[in-house]
Amino acid sequence: CVPKKVMWSAATVADTLKHDAHQYGFSGGVEAASTLDWPKLKAARDAYVLRLNGIYASGFTKAGVEDIRGEATFVDANTVEVKAEDGSIKTVTSDKILVATGGRPHIPAGDGVAENVISSDGFFDLEELPKVAVVVGAGYIAVELAGVLNSLGTEVHLVVRKAKALRDFDPMISDALDTEMIKAGVHIHRNTGGISKIEVGEDGKKQVTTVSGDTLYGADVVLMAPGRIPNVEYLNLDKAGVELSHKNHITVDEYSNTSADNIYALGDVCGKVELTPMAIAAGRRLADRLFGPEKYKNAKVSYDLVPTVVFTHPTIGTIGLTEPKAVDKYGAESVKVYTSKFADSHYGIFQVDPENKPKTHMK
Repeated sequence: CVPKKVMWSAATVADTLKHDAHQYGFSGGVEAASTLDWPKLKAARDAYVLRLNGIYASGFTKAGVEDIRGEATFVDANTVEVKAEDGSIKTVTSDKILVATGGRPHIPAGDGVAENVISSDGFFDLEELPKVAVVVGAGYIAVELAGVLNSLGTEVHLVVRKAKALRDFDPMISDALDTEMIKAGVHIHRNTGGISKIEVGEDGKKQVTTVSGDTLYGADVVLMAPGRIPNVEYLNLDKAGVELSHKNHITVDEYSNTSADNIYALGDVCGKVELTPMAIAAGRRLADRLFGPEKYKNAKVSYDLVPTVVFTHPTIGTIGLTEPKAVDKYGAESVKVYTSKFADSHYGIFQVDPENKPKTHMK
């Protein structure tokens, strides 16, 4: 979240320089936007993240939390073995164990795909701004990073399996974002079925072939963001009696209980609402219930009406049911929809046709 927000902020500065500054009487914005010092931005961002890591580590130390680094596997429902990088093994036992191992980017199968792509993690390792990038995916990570790269000056090709990105969001949101991405210069390749093959030419450029047979040439970077999968394979959860769903997420009830009486799970590894603040809230409620006073014995987090922000360009904020889901749940005759579309006051003085001013969409 933090490094992504830093990059979104940088992209927003670039957009302001390119599109807004001259409207407010400032000159040289377009030229200034082209002077991005990527290594300087990366170094500052990484130093900020490292500092935050240190703050969290200090908090653990002050709270008396022991930090054991390594790969953990269950021996039984009360015992975990942790294998460190040096090969040493430490055994930890507890009457209560919480699994919060999160998820990782999913890299689909395909000829030359795994060895020639980066994930959202790899995006933050880039040493320079790519001239041409292919971003594969239709979820919030894909559209966020596509927007960042596009605003910073990369030629961006967004490859989606079906008709558009953010299909699970309200149609007003996904349609409006689609329009704005096109207007911003993002090349959207639709109904591709995904990526089937990636080849690398003698010049190091990547040639991307989609399942539908389309070919994209000259990519410096192929960023794969079609979704995430839970980190469970190495845990040996079967030895602890913890059940998984058909998608390999840990199955939990409304109180974060797993199928094992003393083992709990929360966050992305459960596949419910995969947002950092949601996992924090779930952790707090679980701690209240397990270790708090009697009044918290039934504490649990609610996964209903979770506010969600997507750091696209433009940004998205949403909460509650989408219109189609509301209709499915309550019936069309019981749903009344109010919408509004307008250019906010920031664009009031812009000397452009009113139809070309960026719009705020509300429902």
